[in-house]
Amino acid sequence: MPYVASFCSSHPASDTYSISRSCARSVTDEIAIKLLTSYSSSARLATTGIVGAGAATVFGFSYNSEKRRQEIEKRIRSVEEKPVPTRAQQIERLAAGEEFDILVVGGGATGAGVALEAQLRGLKVACVEQEDFASGTSSKSTKLLWAGSRYLVKGLVKLFSPASISSPAAAWNEFAGTWHMVLGCFRERTYMLTMNPHITNWVPIAVPLDKWIIWPPPFDYPPAALGPCTGLFVVFFKFYDLLGRYVAPSSFVMSSERARADFPQMDGKRMKYVSVFYEGEHNDARTNLCIAFTAAMHGAAIANYAKVERILFDEKGVACGAEASMGIDCAEGLTSEAKKIVYCGGPFTDGLRQLSEGKDVKPMVNASGGTHIVLPPYYCPRHIGMVDMMTSRGSFLFFLPWEGYTLVGTTDVKTMPDLHHQVPEDEIQYLINECEKYLSPSLRVRRRDVMSAWYGIRPLCGDPNAKDQSSASRDHVVSHHPTNGITFVSGGKWTTWREMAEDGVDQVVEGHPELKKKAGPSKTLETPLLGTGKTDLFPEGYHENLAVTLSQKYDLAFDVAQHLVRNYGTRAGQVLDMVDQDTVKGSRSGLYKHYRRLYEGAAATTGYPYLEAEVRYAVNHEYAVTPADVLARRTRLAFLNSTAARLCLPRVVEIMAECLGWSPERALMEHEQAEQLLARDFAGPVPDKKGALLRSACTADVKDVFDHIDAEQKGTLTKAGIAKAAAELGFPLSQDELQKAVSEMDTDKNGEVHFPEFLAWWNSSEKSQGVHQKIFMGTRRGSRWKTIEE
Repeated sequence: MPYVASFCSSHPASDTYSISRSCARSVTDEIAIKLLTSYSSSARLATTGIVGAGAATVFGFSYNSEKRRQEIEKRIRSVEEKPVPTRAQQIERLAAGEEFDILVVGGGATGAGVALEAQLRGLKVACVEQEDFASGTSSKSTKLLWAGSRYLVKGLVKLFSPASISSPAAAWNEFAGTWHMVLGCFRERTYMLTMNPHITNWVPIAVPLDKWIIWPPPFDYPPAALGPCTGLFVVFFKFYDLLGRYVAPSSFVMSSERARADFPQMDGKRMKYVSVFYEGEHNDARTNLCIAFTAAMHGAAIANYAKVERILFDEKGVACGAEASMGIDCAEGLTSEAKKIVYCGGPFTDGLRQLSEGKDVKPMVNASGGTHIVLPPYYCPRHIGMVDMMTSRGSFLFFLPWEGYTLVGTTDVKTMPDLHHQVPEDEIQYLINECEKYLSPSLRVRRRDVMSAWYGIRPLCGDPNAKDQSSASRDHVVSHHPTNGITFVSGGKWTTWREMAEDGVDQVVEGHPELKKKAGPSKTLETPLLGTGKTDLFPEGYHENLAVTLSQKYDLAFDVAQHLVRNYGTRAGQVLDMVDQDTVKGSRSGLYKHYRRLYEGAAATTGYPYLEAEVRYAVNHEYAVTPADVLARRTRLAFLNSTAARLCLPRVVEIMAECLGWSPERALMEHEQAEQLLARDFAGPVPDKKGALLRSACTADVKDVFDHIDAEQKGTLTKAGIAKAAAELGFPLSQDELQKAVSEMDTDKNGEVHFPEFLAWWNSSEKSQGVHQKIFMGTRRGSRWKTIEE
């Protein structure tokens, strides 16, 4: 293994993908030469046969993959994109009393997927969502489309554990279930990355190995302790490539030196080597919107902000429709009739079940909460991420480049379902502490570096109608109620949204003879999502140089062109049609035109490519109803920088008021509601310690506070210095507060406080929380949200 690592490091730094392939080939050739020169002739023949068989297998997969790519490209370019009905047209259709074959309740990834699957199979579908599409779990993921490497490892560990000797049949059956799930994940990942290249991309993920022997062993499996020195991890990722039929770029190995060059933020000096594998990445909320609007384009009636209040039943007690409230859009609400109803509520499925089964329904969904934070771009290279498979809690922690910034997550804690869960400060601190473990000592992550943070809830679900109630599943569950006829789909993960939808619709039509006769076979695996097909501006459909074409046609800055193509695909031109041409100006460089950006004041330094035209497009074509819809899901500004989102909120409200004809009173109400929602759903650089169990803070943050108070810059604090600095910073301390703080800090009682003493006091003192708050508010110099101009 050290040989492989050092060999790869000798290649010059260039494209990661091409290096990985050439490095793998070179290492394979070198090993083959050593084997052939040291073995006997008979052994050489056997080795040659094995190598030849392996090469033939790889060649076969590569040939088939290339052939498949050509077929997919041809398929994508043959798709005709049709207009998507407006939201007003959809509400009018839902209110017209039309009977649907299937009514889907829930507009997240699963609900939108069920609507698309059923519509493509020839059924008449309606889909309603109580808030916005992807407003819950589907917009708050780790942004990965992954094939389940962790589940595969756990399955193999259980299969080869000593416990399996006593009951091999049970161990094999359990592994077979995991194996089936993982193969399904590979299929779905391949579909997303090949059929929808405009909204997905491959991302290499580094696995840093700083010990030759790991103890305690990963996954509590003693043989895995020797993984680094035996090359077991490298072999596993090669096996992972094979299972994916080499659709993804090949895994590879980086030496310590190479890691320092390619990932300077990592503490490469202490790494033995770094194993790298590939997974898919996407912009989850935008993907959800693509699924929903693809269903609408094919004829499904969909609407957000349509909350189901009551389920309707026929004389036999079978569900036959639902009543939904539309809030301010439709005071009388909607009544929709349907032959079958499907709940797709994710972690909120039990709440939906109460509508049809009563308040005392037995809960079957265990919610798991996950916090993510976004850090500035300089904490992670743009071309590679990192994963810690051995966190202090035993869960995976990803450290990824996403939308130009650094995404860190996720935690995994039991929680109660809440659509607008406040971000726990303790979880933010945990993520900061964990991600520092593999970073260079020269980097110190500060709490104020957290540009945004959010909390998502994942469902772990059981089947209340199954005979075996022994365990909840990380795979998805499709459950059919034997009395009221309602089906629910829950669990799973982002990667398998399409598989979940197909399984759900299969069960629905299987139990309904009329729908079974009407429904055709599944077509979603061969159907690209909105934004890949031919349009008037792009008659050739999506291609890899679409951003260049868009940039040249509109004299558009290339970062904006890339952003538009990655989020709208071939419909990017329709977004630019919404531009107010009176606001278009020439750029300072004269190389392109300047289209007004949503966050105009700091566009040159923050790199946010969002245009004001996207707000108009979101309202007119993407069913945006509230400012939060625009800031959190049509664009992702709130997820990237919660402060910037709040700063440009007034302009978003102003544009939406123009488009929707809001009165000044309505505009003010929308502004206030959005302000409250953004404050509740997204944390920012300022910590909120209310309810936190931990008093600890980042060392870098405490050092900043210390330096502010160290008025004389001596590296120590005196009682007089603390009092003077406190007064100048605007938080004068009373004599009692000052005396108490100094006596707690000055542990050696010499009249001076050094930084280690100050740090220990800050992180341990429960009695001086009031002083903490005063000092911290002073270093912030106020908490009022300023305008963009300020």
